[in-house]
Amino acid sequence: MLIQFKKVRNALIRDGKFGKYCLYAIGEIFLVVTGILIALQVNNYDLAQQKKAIEHHYLLTIKLQLSADKEKLSAEIYGMNERIDDYLVGMKLINENDQENLEVLASKVIRLLEYGDFRRQSSVFQTLVYSGEIKYVNSKEIIENLQEIERTYEITERLENTQANLVMIHAAPAVNKSMDFESGKIIAPDVVFTTMFKNNFSIAIRLAQEKKSEFEHALSVIDNTIKMIDSQINKNEHN
Repeated sequence: MLIQFKKVRNALIRDGKFGKYCLYAIGEIFLVVTGILIALQVNNYDLAQQKKAIEHHYLLTIKLQLSADKEKLSAEIYGMNERIDDYLVGMKLINENDQENLEVLASKVIRLLEYGDFRRQSSVFQTLVYSGEIKYVNSKEIIENLQEIERTYEITERLENTQANLVMIHAAPAVNKSMDFESGKIIAPDVVFTTMFKNNFSIAIRLAQEKKSEFEHALSVIDNTIKMIDSQINKNEHN
């Protein structure tokens, strides 16, 4: 094709047809520019499709982790509700000085040694941020939601550390003094039926309720984020 263009140009110059040569040259330039623009458009389309494919992969991976987090959070909340109920019963028995139900109280006291420990092995979102791959997630709203979820996890982790320290420093020594772990019975009712011991239940309830509130917030944001991800994936598939 280039050889043919060259022959035509040479013929026009040889015949002295400079007007036609100029028009021909302009036409040739137009064809070349058009070809370049088409090639760029095709290349841009290919790059856009590649970016969509990468985003699709990351969104599915994030959704998978969020779904796993949701399952863990739901289990944690269920466990916290059970512990809170038991703590409330324990406080009630102490307030009423109900020493006829020591076995029931003992089952509540032993729960003071329990606390949640929600941990994730990894964070897809943080990995994308650190690697710079987060640029492939085009939805600003999804990114903001993921940031909010991470913030909530950081708060709950601090609460869990606080609760673990309180159990080790305060609850565990008090329970150790008042119970026989082998039989599961209270051996020192005078230690249990005190305001100081009851405060262990109060602190445990407060921490559990704070953590529960953060987890419920995280669940709400996760549900919203999963809907956003599904919407973004559907949008990409139809564009």
